[in-house]
Amino acid sequence: MLDAIADYGITKLDVNGDVVSWNRGAETLTGHRAEEVIGRPVSMLHTEEDRAAGRAEQELATARDAGRLELESWRVRKSGERFWASVLLVPIQSENGTLSGFAQVIRDISRSARTESTFRDLLESAPDAMVIVGSDGRIMLVNRQTEQLFGFERDELVGQEVEVLVPPRFRRHHPEHREGFFSDPRARPMGRGLELLGLRRDGSEFPVEISLSPLKTDQGVIVSAAIRDVTERREQELRLQHQRDEILELSTPVIQVWDKVLALPIIGTLDSLRASRLTENLLEKIAENQAEVIILDISGVPTIDTQVAQHLLKTVQAATLMGTVSILSGVRPETAQSMVHLGIDVGRLRSRNTLRDALQLALRLLADRAGEARAAGATVTDATGRHE
Repeated sequence: MLDAIADYGITKLDVNGDVVSWNRGAETLTGHRAEEVIGRPVSMLHTEEDRAAGRAEQELATARDAGRLELESWRVRKSGERFWASVLLVPIQSENGTLSGFAQVIRDISRSARTESTFRDLLESAPDAMVIVGSDGRIMLVNRQTEQLFGFERDELVGQEVEVLVPPRFRRHHPEHREGFFSDPRARPMGRGLELLGLRRDGSEFPVEISLSPLKTDQGVIVSAAIRDVTERREQELRLQHQRDEILELSTPVIQVWDKVLALPIIGTLDSLRASRLTENLLEKIAENQAEVIILDISGVPTIDTQVAQHLLKTVQAATLMGTVSILSGVRPETAQSMVHLGIDVGRLRSRNTLRDALQLALRLLADRAGEARAAGATVTDATGRHE
């Protein structure tokens, strides 16, 4: 029966640790035939340094006192080759309850040990912080980069729930997200489209990107999380966004050319983002200067298409709602022809060829408005006999 279990070296020892029986698996595993080992101490399978330290005797004593002993240790084949072994020692009791010997089971786990060692080496050499999490949400392994990034020693993290690395305000819902991943494990970035934050040991927070990968093991599915600090990249993105905002601001300057008259020279292509910023800046300046007339100069716009025209008309409509008259200047013959060809209806929008003509029109419009205001005031005076 014992010989049928060929992958395991199963032996029986007497109370002194000498070999009493030896199965075929033990012969295959060690290279020793039964007649070569029966009657000899089991320490013959230990390394020379372990024999000198009395390790075999210590193991037998521990198994006797504790009722069993499981360990991993080096063992030696007949050829002198060492192998990493999983060892189980169980004391055997006689009918009267006294110790009659030991049963020993040895298995070669060198391959799995090498695999685990390779895995750990890969984990340590990864450029990102790597956190291995079990299905219970607890941290199983971390690498050196994790210690450096989060400021924890690995002994402080292993066995803890992974939420220890998450800011407190996000911990409530994090287990739900974690369970959702385990229900459908697949490699993917975590929190796509969301800003993710990590929590250092000192309580400081920093932006991170996290990639999740499931790993199938004998213990079930575990998750490998690659965590990258993106603080520098976020800061660069903010700087670039600030620069873009400044460029947009410079490319759509609103100039006060006269009291209550603003001019907006538009240069280059007018896309949706720039048009939105243009309208926003213009309305702010209208309110700030209480402008009554604005001049939109398009002499610097290379082409007028339907999209550009729609942007301009929306800007004019917004200004009109604030009680401001709009004038379009810089309309070249080819621009006018293009707008007519596209069927663009500019409605009651006033237009002039040059900025100078547009400014003259703006001054006339101001004068007309001032005259209308005086006439309206006089009418009120006549009707009431007193000044309003």
